[in-house]
Amino acid sequence: MEVEYKETANIDPGCEIRLGIASWDDGSKTSKSVKYTWFDKNGKAARGGEFPVEALPQALDFAIRKGYVNL
Repeated sequence: MEVEYKETANIDPGCEIRLGIASWDDGSKTSKSVKYTWFDKNGKAARGGEFPVEALPQALDFAIRKGYVNL
């Protein structure tokens, strides 16, 4: 991911939520992704956790329907 924005995660101040250009972008810089980022013992951002921003509504809806989160 090419990070464009980041903020401290509300649920864990040692983690970040990052937005930016997806790692699978074809060079057009139009594929966006979001990543929940934690850090390893050396302070480096952990890999993984990246998924398309367009999938957020479905992910949130699914979590709500299954009782993982409430509005």
